[in-house]
Amino acid sequence: DKLTLAGLELDGIHPVAKPFSGVVIGVILKAEQHPNADKLQVCTVDIGSEVGRTNGAPLQIVCGAKNARAGLKVAVATVGAVLPGDFKIKEAKLRGVESFGMLCSTSELGITEESDGIWELPDNAPIGESLRDYFKLDDVSLEIGLTPNRGDCASVLGLARELSALIGGQLKFPEIQQTQALSNKTLKISIENFSDCPKYVGRVIENINPNAKTPDWMAERLIRAGQRCIHLAVDITNYVMFELGQPMHAFDASTIAGKTIVV
Repeated sequence: DKLTLAGLELDGIHPVAKPFSGVVIGVILKAEQHPNADKLQVCTVDIGSEVGRTNGAPLQIVCGAKNARAGLKVAVATVGAVLPGDFKIKEAKLRGVESFGMLCSTSELGITEESDGIWELPDNAPIGESLRDYFKLDDVSLEIGLTPNRGDCASVLGLARELSALIGGQLKFPEIQQTQALSNKTLKISIENFSDCPKYVGRVIENINPNAKTPDWMAERLIRAGQRCIHLAVDITNYVMFELGQPMHAFDASTIAGKTIVV
């Protein structure tokens, strides 16, 4: 009500995840080739001593995901779980091997539209904990319709600033540490229209690991903001843009013609 009366109309309240139950955090102890199927693996999965285990024994789960491997923390739908679309998990026999559950991807849990393999959870994710509790999936996202004159609220910080004024709360600014540049490399920037873009700043960042994975906490917040994850460098710039309202973009320096950014 306060947001809408302040001119920041609330257009919708959306659950951050579709309803599902019976999904816990587990770890793959072993992943072995299925004896009767080239594209399946038989995984031995530990989901903790309190959740769905018989006499403390790990679960045997048949999985077709290529990224299933020993040591990986995973989302495990136990027997009796109900996934989005009213899909019930039952004991099954896949190509002659019994399976007691399912290793889930983000799309199967209704968190993303698409996914490549099962969900790879952080190494410190606690075995046996409910996935909904761990990622706070019983939360909602607020969709706010901004009028063109309220660009100052096109960020989390901007909305927090507005809310602090509306409810008398204290505004907390994110802590930003100054970082000393270690590279002397630069790219030329050519601004052709100073009335539309009076200032444009860039920085060359070298030695990025192209295979580095976007942290799960960052990926989860980007998904809640309606932004799919693309690549670590792009995800970081999108995250800062959503948080602070500073437009940002990541370029691959090797693809910039003439080594000049033309604005």
